[in-house]
Amino acid sequence: LLASLAYPLESKDVERAGCDIMNVFFLFDVYTDAATPHEAQQLATVVMNALRYPKKSRPLGECVIGEIARQFIAKFDLYTAAVVQEAHDRAENHIRGIDDYFLVRRQTIGAMPSFVLLHFELDLPDEVFEDPVIQRLENFSAEMISLCNDICSYNVEQARRNDGHNIITIVMHHMQLDLREAMRWAGDYHSGLEKSFLADVEAVPSFGEELDVKVRRYVDGLGNWVRANQCWHFETTKYFGANGLEIQKSRKVVLLPR
Repeated sequence: LLASLAYPLESKDVERAGCDIMNVFFLFDVYTDAATPHEAQQLATVVMNALRYPKKSRPLGECVIGEIARQFIAKFDLYTAAVVQEAHDRAENHIRGIDDYFLVRRQTIGAMPSFVLLHFELDLPDEVFEDPVIQRLENFSAEMISLCNDICSYNVEQARRNDGHNIITIVMHHMQLDLREAMRWAGDYHSGLEKSFLADVEAVPSFGEELDVKVRRYVDGLGNWVRANQCWHFETTKYFGANGLEIQKSRKVVLLPR
């Protein structure tokens, strides 16, 4: 469901790859959600070894696929390392500051590796991804995806006493806000990110006529991921059970007991 929402313009092959990657993220999340730092590191090592050393070597002269694999592996490595850091924070009952949290959360949400599939068929050069405007757009998108997840997952996480890696808990802790005020803060912060994202969309530099069309498609994909993620949270049963679509309309959630 999430892959179909996030990659609506991609080919069947990319869509299938997206489904597979979402399954990897969900499975890794399930296994590490309550893992100790040592257990999380062991799992991260297993996953990265599987990615780095596949049974078949890529043929010489391979261009796009090899580059996509390189970028995905590098970003997936950052993701697994960040999840290990999250496990350390959980073990130590450490609540990060807001800015420090977002540095880690951009990775633990798993958005950055997922963005790689958006340019799977575009063959964009490194200069595009090294551009500061493109990098900001990626960060804004990842943070909006994170905020939506934190807002929607907070209820089940606090009920399980596993809400330390969540912006709602962090804001309540550091800014001395109650739950309603923290939710409002997160919504306002999201609105600010939306404005920054849209402003940077208009500031994307030209990379030449042929590349500009491809870059625009990639940037549109970053924006679509935000919306796809929002829809998925209410259509899946992971956070709201069978009441997701109703809650999407009413915006009312009954707080679960801890």
